[in-house]
Amino acid sequence: MQQVAKEILLRAKKDVFSGNLGNHLTTFKGDGLDFREIRDYDYGDDIRKINWKASAKGNGLKTNVFNEERELNIVIAFMLSGSLHFGSVKFKQEVATEIMALLAFSALKNDNRLQSVFFEKKIEKFFEPTKSDAVVYQLVESAIEFECLGREVDYKAFCDFVNGVVKQKSLIFIVGDFYEENIDLSEIAHKNELYAIMVRDRFEENPTLNGEFELIDTNTLESREMILNKDIAKEYHKLIKEHDRKLKEHFLKHQISFGKIYTDEDIYIRLSEIIKG
Repeated sequence: MQQVAKEILLRAKKDVFSGNLGNHLTTFKGDGLDFREIRDYDYGDDIRKINWKASAKGNGLKTNVFNEERELNIVIAFMLSGSLHFGSVKFKQEVATEIMALLAFSALKNDNRLQSVFFEKKIEKFFEPTKSDAVVYQLVESAIEFECLGREVDYKAFCDFVNGVVKQKSLIFIVGDFYEENIDLSEIAHKNELYAIMVRDRFEENPTLNGEFELIDTNTLESREMILNKDIAKEYHKLIKEHDRKLKEHFLKHQISFGKIYTDEDIYIRLSEIIKG
């Protein structure tokens, strides 16, 4: 597990700080800053804050300076469900961990405050607001080490947690596979900006099994023997599509940004596309 955590950390840090894919992963909606003044550009300043109109007057590059009292409060919520313990390419739990690392490094790179929580029916682990990247290492180790089997997320309890603990308007990333029934985030969507990052595996959405199998419910750990064929797989696929249709409808109604990341995709590229919108 330690080796997996180390690989995820190195890959995430390289992706975020190399800048190979541009900076849009760290340019969340609004930068939460108040304009203060225009000054000469210094090496190392954020090129996104160059004031091109002032620079065009011929006195060298100028950059905008901002007060930071209104910096963003970013919350990353890792939703612990048994169904994360699955993956035909890699485990969804590993993918969710890398997403968390990418979001954390990106938030801190942009000098925002970061809060993080691991949640099931209650808080399993909580990290107070920080600007130190040391917390990313703790987050990754925790995300990899958590036993997800036998867990099922209570989204109502999660909304109660956000309303009770997260006091200021925040940018909240909710990372999970969102297979629970009746997911409702409306209680927190009206005063926060939400991103639902859905971690999925293509095989679980569209299984191609044929024969007799012993299936284990990863949430309840109950097992039973079933005969699977093309017709059953087709019906299951229809159920998943209907579940996701209702979920999408809910997200759109409450202006929640969302997107899927599959276990066979480049995580950084796909996450960048979701955030860039």
